Amino acid sequence: MRRDDGRVLLLRHLDAGPFAGRWSLPITGVADDETAEEALGRVLREHVHVEPGPFDFEDTLYVSGEGGSRFIVNAFLCRAWRGEPRFNAKHYADAVWAHPATPSVGSELLPEVAAWLARTLGAAEHPQTANAIGTLLNETRGALLAAFESVPEAAREEQLTDGWSPLDILAHIADVETYYLAETDRLLRIAGHTWRGFNDAQWHDLYRARPVDDLETVRQRLDAARERTRFWLASLEDDQLTQYGNHHERGAVRIGDRIAKISRHEHEHTEQLLAMSDTARQD
Repeated sequence: MRRDDGRVLLLRHLDAGPFAGRWSLPITGVADDETAEEALGRVLREHVHVEPGPFDFEDTLYVSGEGGSRFIVNAFLCRAWRGEPRFNAKHYADAVWAHPATPSVGSELLPEVAAWLARTLGAAEHPQTANAIGTLLNETRGALLAAFESVPEAAREEQLTDGWSPLDILAHIADVETYYLAETDRLLRIAGHTWRGFNDAQWHDLYRARPVDDLETVRQRLDAARERTRFWLASLEDDQLTQYGNHHERGAVRIGDRIAKISRHEHEHTEQLLAMSDTARQD
């Protein structure tokens, strides 16, 4: 189910069954005496309480479940329905409308579903209004901090991956957001300016040459960077976010896409933090 703003409905399964506790699209098995289309109508009516409108077959996915189980899943796209969606507590524990490229529940979403959403629905739907970008920034920041807090406290300053600690990642994200905001503003306001990418190697050299900040200081820097981004977004008209600037590799890029890059960068490091959490718990 996909709304007009591009967000898709994701549901969290109960703590039983092949997808226990994981998030997915609305999903059900196909009975021997029904077609896939009939099963789709049933899942929309019984699982999310809507009367389905037109829907289109999109793809076939191969999904893994608990205990090595494997499923062939036919994915359909439904853009219209009657009624207000609400999940059935007999089948699911929670629901969320999420952006397909950067879902806030990404770490708990079935990986095959996450990859398919990003590949087929995510790229073309980057938000281009201040409100939509602000919502996306909220989602990815919340997921980032949750991933950081999942790392055992004693390991948060340990270099767990390629010389990086979880605290290093938060410091890096604060500096990258500051840079992306400044570079996006230059792209918007300076005629002929070309977007220049953030240099991770230079940042790492400079970061290692100075004393490491404590967590409270890093969190303050994160919050300050986000506050500047919000103030900047609030100062613009939405049509300014749809204007184009020049990128040194990609050519023409939208201003809104450049500022939304902050959320995509956070999403990448959220996955890194979750991997660090797994590493720390295994040691």
